Amino acid sequence: MKAPQRVTSTWDSAADFLYGDHWFGATFLSLTDPASGSLINTVKVRPQGETQDGGDGFAIPFFTYEGAYYVPKPDKNRRGKPLLLHLQDLTGEGVAGQFVLFEHVVSGIAAGSAFGYSVKSDIAVQYPVETTQNRFKPVVKNWVAAVFDAKPLRPGSWKFTWEAGHGEWEWIDEEMHFDPARQLFVEKVSTRPYPGFAQVHCDLDRTLLTDFLGRMQKVASDESGFKWLQGLISGTASNAIEAAGMVPTFRGKQETLSLAFQVTGEGAIGVEFTGDSDFVAALQAELGTWCRAK
Repeated sequence: MKAPQRVTSTWDSAADFLYGDHWFGATFLSLTDPASGSLINTVKVRPQGETQDGGDGFAIPFFTYEGAYYVPKPDKNRRGKPLLLHLQDLTGEGVAGQFVLFEHVVSGIAAGSAFGYSVKSDIAVQYPVETTQNRFKPVVKNWVAAVFDAKPLRPGSWKFTWEAGHGEWEWIDEEMHFDPARQLFVEKVSTRPYPGFAQVHCDLDRTLLTDFLGRMQKVASDESGFKWLQGLISGTASNAIEAAGMVPTFRGKQETLSLAFQVTGEGAIGVEFTGDSDFVAALQAELGTWCRAK
């Protein structure tokens, strides 16, 4: 780590359960040849949402809770010194040469990224993950929520269902495996609304975003909220899948609307919204075939 800052935890926030007492700063992983002591390569630990200048730091715990990080000898409060290089065969290639670092998302949910030794390239890497979520187009990223701190079916393969909570009304079906030919993880995410809730996906041209939001406002009133959403979608980087929440008024009652959206490099926008069944049905009826609402 370059010029790390020592951070002492107050142990009173959700993030403290992951980071605990930690170092914070620019973080790197190096691979060396043990026979000669020579440096083979170095990779930067790239956090989620790293800025273009690469100035974002990363938190490395040195005393934390047992959980996402492996703590070999936890105390009575389940805290202790984590083993960061907890090497495992995460790729299924037969070599226990990978480990996971984590970032806090919200209470109870951490995003993980796999690092370590690539058998195929003989270097240290931060492994990419190709994610396909529902009807959205695949996106390649380095971090994935919930998977790497779940028990795999076998080395390099995960399949399980989880719930995010925090105002979300759906089950999340996860499948992920490692593709040795492309040297990346392939994740498939499918969401299923709870009983009484529904989900609709719309595809539209980017030039029709104002029109699209205007049609939604015919069903649900929240002028400032829709203006905020328009700015958020317009400023989203290409191909990234982002999430947002709104509380518009439908038939005189406030309804929470959960949204996910993706702006592709071809100028198309995919929008997916989940909410109360009657509310979503009214939105779908208004949008109809105009944006191929499904």
